[in-house]
Amino acid sequence: MALMKNVLGFVVAIIVVFVFTNAGLGQISTQSSNALAAANDRSTGVMVQGIEADDLRSFNLRIGVAPADFAAGRHAVISRQVADALAVKVGDRFLLIDPRGARAPFGAVPRTTTFKVAAVVEFAPSADATITVYVSRKAFEELSGGAP
Repeated sequence: MALMKNVLGFVVAIIVVFVFTNAGLGQISTQSSNALAAANDRSTGVMVQGIEADDLRSFNLRIGVAPADFAAGRHAVISRQVADALAVKVGDRFLLIDPRGARAPFGAVPRTTTFKVAAVVEFAPSADATITVYVSRKAFEELSGGAP
């Protein structure tokens, strides 16, 4: 039953992301894709956006890592909604799963990457940002296999 709720939540999140993304409501020029975030025996569908470390200034927040460390990958800035859904805070780790993954003989093998929460965005810059995880462009390309 819990798995069914997680899958349903992921599907709803993908639909919401699709609607808001196609409505042109984004504020930062980014690469983005849909993924599943998991931590503490919880999961939620998210939109993952690859951004430059300098783009973090537009959020007007203090992040727990230097911009160079963010750019190197493995740190993420997450929305309050994602933080609450996963029960994580700054300094905690969570897993991102890209369902498209790498091709294998029996289908796609999901790509997974663990990130450390560098900051939590309390006020989203746009409606679609409420379920967003921001990672460096480098980390985004590794997670998504370079897909925009």
